[in-house]
Amino acid sequence: MTAAPGMNTTIGGKPLRLPFGPGTLQELATLRPWRCALQILTQWLVCALAIVAAQRIGQWPATIAAMLVIATRQHAMLVLMHEAAHRLLARNRLVNDIVGNLLLAFPLTLSVARYRAHHFRHHRHLNDEGDPDLADSEIPATRGRFLALLLRDASGLTTLATLRSANSFGMLGLFSRQSPGTGLDRCLAVAFIAVVAALVAWFGVWREFVLYWLAPVLLFMPAILRVRGIAEHGGRLDHPAHTAARSLRVGWIERFLWAPCHINRHWEHHSCPAVPSYNLPRLSRLLAAGDARCAAANPTRGYFIGPHSLIHELYPAVGEVPARAAAEKGAHGPHGK
Repeated sequence: MTAAPGMNTTIGGKPLRLPFGPGTLQELATLRPWRCALQILTQWLVCALAIVAAQRIGQWPATIAAMLVIATRQHAMLVLMHEAAHRLLARNRLVNDIVGNLLLAFPLTLSVARYRAHHFRHHRHLNDEGDPDLADSEIPATRGRFLALLLRDASGLTTLATLRSANSFGMLGLFSRQSPGTGLDRCLAVAFIAVVAALVAWFGVWREFVLYWLAPVLLFMPAILRVRGIAEHGGRLDHPAHTAARSLRVGWIERFLWAPCHINRHWEHHSCPAVPSYNLPRLSRLLAAGDARCAAANPTRGYFIGPHSLIHELYPAVGEVPARAAAEKGAHGPHGK
């Protein structure tokens, strides 16, 4: 990068020079817990409103729409659990983990501590054989197969595979001997399960619990996670540090469906993991201004619509080579092979 003063960092062990100094990074990394609290509250409020609306309408189309909306907010909770894994919810680490577990991870049967151990390996071994998320970046051979996989995901046919993948950071693993979780994590997990079961039984809402909470995870979440996994690193596995992950520019509809809490700025996150999600747009502008070659300066524009979208980048028209792929050093075709 050309701007000065700068500072050196790495992405997956590959050197990268940031176009700003430690003072700017410290400012970007400053936590604002009220912003995190608002993010968390928003997801739960939208879920509650979707359930109330579906129950009031009382028709299956409204129920299915509510399930889809809830799945997108559950995905947002996963993104915020990722923030908790990086200790970006609160300055106090104990508070960070308690909030992350009780309000984000446990409701989705996951554990912040176990996800942290998994995710930090992803950062240390980005795009190499030690990366535990490497399989998530695998690209189907054709655009048709990609879309067919999304339909299979939404039908529930790939749910078991998704659950097996998530098992490496599931909350039940807290009770194994090699778990990275603490005794407090285990106590909170037991208490959480007991309280949820008691509340569901007391109010007699087993049907609603399955319909509005478990079904969105099983039916819609796999498709959301597949798109996100491929968008983050698919086709970038052997790229240099400045394009090792993807940065996407999205509209409000795609942000709601696929990219909550600025998770679309994934290359920026890998560049500066200490920066919370609400500061990623500013970080992106600084990185783009400092290096015209980097992913922040050359964002993919959306997921499925337009000539510069993710799906067009991965599956260009016959005889077409994307200009960006041809110009990037280290690029080896649309599939990064």
